[in-house]
Amino acid sequence: MLRKIAVLLLVMGTVCSCINKTTEETGRKTPLSHWQFKYDSLWYDANIPGCVHTDLLANGIISDPFYRSNEDSVQWVGDSIWSYKTCFDKDDFKPYNNVKLVFDGLDTYTRIFINGKQIFIDDSPDTRDYDFSTDNMFRTWTFSLPENLKEKDNELVVSFFPPAVVDSIKASKLPYTLPDTRAFTRKAQYHSGWDWGPKLVTCGMWKPVYFECWNDFKVSDCQIFQQSLSDSLAMIDVVLAIESDSTRNSDVAYCINGVEVRKDNVELQKGVNHISTSLKINAPQLWWPNGLGEQTLYDVTAIVGDNPKATVNKRIGLREIRLVTDKDEYGSKFEFHVNGIPVFAKGANYIPSDSFVTRKTKDSHREMINSCREANMNMIRIWGGGIYEDDEFYDACDEAGIIVWQDFMFACALYPGDKEFLANVKEEAVQQVNRLRNHPCLALWCGNNEVKNGWEDWGWQNAYTPQQRDEIYAAYNQVFLNILPSVIDSLDTDRPYHASSPLWGWGHEECCTEGDSHYWGVWWGEQPFEVWEAKTGRFMSEYGFQSYPEMATIEAFTIETDRDINSPVMKTHQKHGRGVEIINAYMDNYYGIPASFEDYLYVSQLVQAYGIGKAIEIHRLKEPYCMGTLYWQLNDCWPVASWSSRDYFGRWKALHYEAKHKFENVIIATRMQSDTVCVYVVSDKLADIHGRLLVQVYDFEGNLLRKDEASKCTAKANTSTMLCYYPVRKDFQQRASELFVKFTFTYEDGEVYKLFYLTKPKEMKLPATDISLVAEKAKDYYTINLKSDVLSKDVYISADCDGKYSDNYFDMFPGMEKQVIFIPADKKIKPQFKIKTYSDVF
Repeated sequence: MLRKIAVLLLVMGTVCSCINKTTEETGRKTPLSHWQFKYDSLWYDANIPGCVHTDLLANGIISDPFYRSNEDSVQWVGDSIWSYKTCFDKDDFKPYNNVKLVFDGLDTYTRIFINGKQIFIDDSPDTRDYDFSTDNMFRTWTFSLPENLKEKDNELVVSFFPPAVVDSIKASKLPYTLPDTRAFTRKAQYHSGWDWGPKLVTCGMWKPVYFECWNDFKVSDCQIFQQSLSDSLAMIDVVLAIESDSTRNSDVAYCINGVEVRKDNVELQKGVNHISTSLKINAPQLWWPNGLGEQTLYDVTAIVGDNPKATVNKRIGLREIRLVTDKDEYGSKFEFHVNGIPVFAKGANYIPSDSFVTRKTKDSHREMINSCREANMNMIRIWGGGIYEDDEFYDACDEAGIIVWQDFMFACALYPGDKEFLANVKEEAVQQVNRLRNHPCLALWCGNNEVKNGWEDWGWQNAYTPQQRDEIYAAYNQVFLNILPSVIDSLDTDRPYHASSPLWGWGHEECCTEGDSHYWGVWWGEQPFEVWEAKTGRFMSEYGFQSYPEMATIEAFTIETDRDINSPVMKTHQKHGRGVEIINAYMDNYYGIPASFEDYLYVSQLVQAYGIGKAIEIHRLKEPYCMGTLYWQLNDCWPVASWSSRDYFGRWKALHYEAKHKFENVIIATRMQSDTVCVYVVSDKLADIHGRLLVQVYDFEGNLLRKDEASKCTAKANTSTMLCYYPVRKDFQQRASELFVKFTFTYEDGEVYKLFYLTKPKEMKLPATDISLVAEKAKDYYTINLKSDVLSKDVYISADCDGKYSDNYFDMFPGMEKQVIFIPADKKIKPQFKIKTYSDVF
């Protein structure tokens, strides 16, 4: 890093003097504080940013909606009108001549009053529905201040109106019924409930509120376009939007990593000026996805003026990302190329990490994304039924090398096509694209989640006349084939646009040959996990299976009498109508249904990890036919039974550990053909790796029954390579419930192995396990040393305190020694560890 900085100093010039000396800025943001909200004729303190549920909870008016079945008792909150107020003085924004009132996020329908007079954005209120001041959760709202301001004690009141009432009024104006009335409101759709989340219809100021104050000029936007990139030189264009309150000349200095590289004198006209400047970066260091290289980032700073000055800073990464969708002999590809390299996407789908999104912080975002990096992921898909995340979320992805597939916020619904709705959507898209486009992690804009799929496959069309179908589909075309791609074309030409995910529903043959696929034959179709072999598409952007969280999470929202899978409270926290029934069916098929509640939780996670692990392995084995696997889902928004690999509290389920192993840069993958095992090595390395394959057959007690060592073999770079066919002897097949095959690939700088079982876990005749455990403290973590004399399946380590494990829910072959690192959340606690294995349950 020091060498990199020194090179920059030599190549680019001297340290920028504008950054080092203390000068006055032309503007500032003055936050509005001391908010109150009204309940039952009384005013209570409020936290901004926040929402009404968290304010009610903080004031002891409601109980925790996540606890037991309290969700049901707070439904009145979403059906009520709520008012917030604060006061401000003119002195709050003196001595500035240009002042605007800015709400970075309002959820959702509001009427805003200053000293009793309603305010609107600068366009005419005649163009707005129902005389609301705002009507979109995903927009920033900027207001001019009225002329009726007093020197002191100006009252600002924001009243929020229930979306369901507005939705019903809007729906009544159509001559037909859309599948879900929530589609009329530009609000996080998961707030209305999903099959993994509660119905908690929030409202409030969910992002900062402030006065934007400035004199002379301000930088209102900065976009950086990468014009060219080679090993020796990168050319970037920095485009500034500078708003000036008069005509003037001003210096503009440009710095990269604190080093001034250019200084211009520009003429600014009154109003908004667009200034474009080209900058060079010699010997550029590239930004790479996790696992393929470093995530080098450059700070690009523009300083307008000297004293006072206006400063803007953007952090960029130099890379080229393309989405390749060429036709081929099978159908059409769907693969991302980064810096000219085809990248197999490994990751998961992300939903909002709380029903009350303001409870999440910069640190919690980083912890979430770091857990993706630790699990060897390189991509997440931000699903279209949630929110556009905070800037800190994308910053964390930039730093961790996590590529982002970004849905626009449309999911599983049909949307209206009136001019007010379309104009609202366009402004939302413009604002979000402007905000996010400089992030190197951002790889794709996608129009929606499953809207095309729903229109074609969910029976929606049957409810409409041909004329109505034409009108509804015209609205679809307007949003997803006209407005959104036009915004991308004009504001973010560097990135591709994908109109709808998936390209084909899972009932179509094309779902496995063209574009991206959401394959829900497993779970919704109740097909066995073995179907992954035949049902692998070109890019698997959704598939999944449910499990329950661990006991510590269950205890956080239940009392002892609730701890039964079929209790009313547990049903409240299982949002899929047939969730228990489906889990039981798969559990019975592959593992068996345990008798105790706690064991049921444990085995549900084993089943999920087993099934999704199989899917990931098959998807990677089929590279380059398949070039991505994103399971549903990464996380939860409350404590619940769901498809997640991390529960609401961030505790890793068995699936997250399984994903960590299956997403390693080099893995052994297998598939059965009749009585023969096809053995592959899948490598993300960018060079061939040479090694040897060792095959050993053991019984569960550790007796070696056969050993075969292949001659030298090569795993090709960045793809899947079949190394051998391994026929399973008849006598071994007859003892399938007692044996396993260990495949080990040893290469120049590493070794990987896989334990291949000849039958399902349920049919294995496992010996009783006796694992030795020795835990030792080392600085702020513990080493847990394990040894097993026999095959120990699904070894689960737990402690009497929260913490982070380097590995868990793993198999140990006979004679294996393994070390696990445990970092306790509370460093003062001395943890006590326990072990559970699959054979302990049955």
